[in-house]
Amino acid sequence: MAAGETAPGRCAGEDTISTRDMKPDRRTFVIVALALVGGVLLLWTIRYLASTGSIEIVEAEYGVPGRTCSAGPEVKKHAADACGGFRPRCLVSVSTGWCGDPAPGVVKTLTVEYRCGTTPKRASAVDGTGLVLSCP
Repeated sequence: MAAGETAPGRCAGEDTISTRDMKPDRRTFVIVALALVGGVLLLWTIRYLASTGSIEIVEAEYGVPGRTCSAGPEVKKHAADACGGFRPRCLVSVSTGWCGDPAPGVVKTLTVEYRCGTTPKRASAVDGTGLVLSCP
C-alpha cells in the first residue's frame, strides 16, 4: 500500500484500536457490581415470595382442656378474618370477646392450626396477648 492510501474497510484518519488496548474504567466496574447486586436481590425476592404462601386456617379453638368455646366455627372465622387469607403473616388478638368465657377465672389459650401452602403449622397464645401466624 502506498503512502497516504487508506486500507480497505477503514476511514481516513481512523486509529487502530485493539480490544486488548481497551481497559474497563472504574465506572464500568461500579455498573457491573450494581447490576449483579440488583439481580441477586431480585432473585432473592422472587424466591421469597414464591416460597411464602397465604395462611389458611384449618382449626381454631379457644379455652382450656375440657372447656372450650362452643362457637368453634366462629373462632375459626375470626382468625381467618384477621389474617385476610392472602398475607404471609398476621396477628390475631386473643380475648373472650370472640365467643364468651368458656372457663371463668382461668387463663385461656387460643390454639390455631393452619397451613402455609401445603405445610401444616400450629400456634398458641394466652388471653390478653397476640398470636402471630406466619408463613413460611
